Amino acid sequence: MVKNRLTLLTGILMCIVKISNAQLSIDTTLSAEEMVKTVFATKENDSKIENVKFKGYKKSLGVFNCSMVYNKIIPKGIILSTGNVFDAIGPNNTPDKSSKALNNTDVSLSAIAKGPTFDAAILEFDFVPSDDSIAFNFFFGSEEYPEYVSKNVNDIFGFFLSSEEPKMRRNLAIVDGRIPVTVDNINSIVNKKYFIRNYLWDPENLAKWETNKQGGEMASTFQFDGFTVVLHAGAKVVPGKKYHIKIAIADVGDRLYDSAIFLEAGSFKSMSSKTIAFEKFAKDEFGEKVLKDLGNSLSVNLNINFETGSFKISEAESFTLLNKVLNLLKKDVKMHLEINGHTDNNGSKEQNKTLSLDRAKTVADYLISKGVKADRITYNGFGDSKPISDNKALNRRVEFVFLK
Repeated sequence: MVKNRLTLLTGILMCIVKISNAQLSIDTTLSAEEMVKTVFATKENDSKIENVKFKGYKKSLGVFNCSMVYNKIIPKGIILSTGNVFDAIGPNNTPDKSSKALNNTDVSLSAIAKGPTFDAAILEFDFVPSDDSIAFNFFFGSEEYPEYVSKNVNDIFGFFLSSEEPKMRRNLAIVDGRIPVTVDNINSIVNKKYFIRNYLWDPENLAKWETNKQGGEMASTFQFDGFTVVLHAGAKVVPGKKYHIKIAIADVGDRLYDSAIFLEAGSFKSMSSKTIAFEKFAKDEFGEKVLKDLGNSLSVNLNINFETGSFKISEAESFTLLNKVLNLLKKDVKMHLEINGHTDNNGSKEQNKTLSLDRAKTVADYLISKGVKADRITYNGFGDSKPISDNKALNRRVEFVFLK
């Protein structure tokens, strides 16, 4: 019995330590132009952005960094708030956090919300896309949850894309193709698949978070009472034409209870619509954590297991992963693949170089045997020259780079 209690206590303490390590930090020292060009956009796109303007309370715009263990959340980006961005920082110890910003309105948001808007924060810029689509990722949070859903205080966010030639204007901050992102449209009752409740932080009963680690981590990190899940937005555009982007958020109905939008760093980009579809499919296959966007390529490290000192694939699970790679290559027949083999530091440099190359070739041969054309695949062996961890098992890996 004592041992069981000790095990339970140890588990609770470990949970509390991990939850306490999660944190949200915010910086307001960068200019609006720096935030858009160096944080929100990718390096490939920053030279095509101009005329960056911000209208609103100076502390309603900032850069955030967020580290979490139990929740899939955007780790870095721009925060745009109807109040003071620093009020987004947890723990969630009050249900009514609020700061009155500038009492300005936004006509576009008022029209969507069907009510007067206040404390609007508006970030705008011009953009010339190099490809036929643009995309970005975001999530929305608000103190209006859950008490003021459908109470005429429908805080709202909009991402408006417009151009003169061709003449067009669209709000991209929507779900299911048509529903604007607002408190009334996404909550625990309506479109609840997009909603995340944030519980009040309870420092007097920390043990309860052992059975709800995700909830405890959110409550200790963020002040807002509710969020959307991470959402994806995008639109078809004409390459080389100038477009205007307007990102706006506002309180609706009154100036109380703040809301904020979190825009993912590096997610605003111009790319082909086929590439966007491919990225979504890749993330569905492998998940956000293992897939890395390298600008002109996507990289994923997979633990393909081989017999010790051999290039023979040893486990059925490895073939499951390889079949996911195969599915991606079938999804886009123009996509090329670079296979990079790696080993740990057991053995000599020469042996590891040869072994890693043989393992990469084994993977390539498997994919080719399943119908992938050989001219779409290249493979390399790097031996133990590129470790990613002190853990030897993690260094015994195969990296797949999908070339756009």
